[in-house]
Amino acid sequence: MFIPSKIGSAGSSAQNSSTALANAPPTGITFADTAIGDGSTDGNSGEKEKFFGKMRRKTSFYIPNSNTKANTSTFVNKIVTYDNLALFLTSRGPEAHYFFINIGRQFLWADYTLETKPALSCLQLKEAFVTCHDVNPLTRENMDTVLGFNTGDIMIYSPISGKYDRKNKQFVISKSAVTCIKWMPGSESLFMVGFADGAVMILDKDREDSSTVVPLSSDESSGFPIYKPPKGAHKHNPISQWQLSKRPITSIQFSPDSVHVAITSSDGCLRILDHTTERLLDTCSSYFGGLICCAWSPDGKYVVTGGEDDLVTIWAFGGRIVARCQGHSSWVTSVAFDPYNCTERSYRFASVSDDTRICMWDFSASSLHKPRVRKSRYVDSDKVATNNVHPVLSKKQVAILEPFMTQSIHTEPLHFIAFREDSVVTADRIGVVKFWSRPKVDILEDGDM
Repeated sequence: MFIPSKIGSAGSSAQNSSTALANAPPTGITFADTAIGDGSTDGNSGEKEKFFGKMRRKTSFYIPNSNTKANTSTFVNKIVTYDNLALFLTSRGPEAHYFFINIGRQFLWADYTLETKPALSCLQLKEAFVTCHDVNPLTRENMDTVLGFNTGDIMIYSPISGKYDRKNKQFVISKSAVTCIKWMPGSESLFMVGFADGAVMILDKDREDSSTVVPLSSDESSGFPIYKPPKGAHKHNPISQWQLSKRPITSIQFSPDSVHVAITSSDGCLRILDHTTERLLDTCSSYFGGLICCAWSPDGKYVVTGGEDDLVTIWAFGGRIVARCQGHSSWVTSVAFDPYNCTERSYRFASVSDDTRICMWDFSASSLHKPRVRKSRYVDSDKVATNNVHPVLSKKQVAILEPFMTQSIHTEPLHFIAFREDSVVTADRIGVVKFWSRPKVDILEDGDM
């Protein structure tokens, strides 16, 4: 069921107004499974209901005014928690589902079913905007969360206890804004951070920061500069620093096998790395403009990207371009595979854009038209530095895929799409989050395109 919740209107301070949020970093959402408006029904056509679902009801939750923890920080304004939080968590049990959202200067934790109208907790900042966050699935007792800020600060925060620790205070390790952040697969302490200056760092939440890093003598297989702390500072952050680009890092996504990582940046490149060996495997370029988002297929065989060329591009692992997907009229801001409608040979994914539309796509590699590939006149010589950099192919050389469903579903530019077993979740620039019911649809079979 999709329940639209107008997070942007929560609270009473001016910083939560729609005007303020319009200038804030994009909305970010994550989900935690322990063991998210105006609520308008924007043209629920029969086609959309069949493949996407419809909103059943609307609601909104508010920030509770009680249980405000005393705070003397110059960074955090206040932390507000739900009145009977401990009792509520006990009643929900170990199989409860939650979601987290950063919007403007707020970071909220809420019940996925929205049975409680108030947010379970709200972290409010004084000056900094939250740009990104990620929740560690391994630390269920604390729900350890890493948050990145436009000021370059990094916070390790437990919404249950309200305790937090800051990294990169006063620009100790970087002077750039944090643009994306992810916990390392299988680790309770390591996380990866992308910065606006094109750097990617691996940090440990339990280590202190060090401003001293030295270049690592690397061979040709690395493919990019790597920096490490000096031998005497091996117990300090950063554990490792990669200079992948001169433009902002826009997305970090780990592969299903937890070995590889896909990283996009505003220079228009998708980079696939083996993060265990710190080696660059492939570099793929957008048709034009920067890349904004990426996602792995559930089997790790494909990566889809979206960006400033208004296209969604499908890449096979290894760098081969499979298809370009045409359906949006503005920047593509988020992409996601539907793991409940993918098989070994057929895949379903969705994309959202600044044009307020969602596009849903089905593809099977065996059914796509494969144009004859010739040497491209569109190769950017600046992007072809090594043999693992793949040239840009012209439109005539790449298969074109059309969406099987497209619909405007918000009134503001969209910035988030995710698939859950019971819903599809979308969010826009000002924090309107909608949950759409999952219709019962037979999975695509080969040849059904």
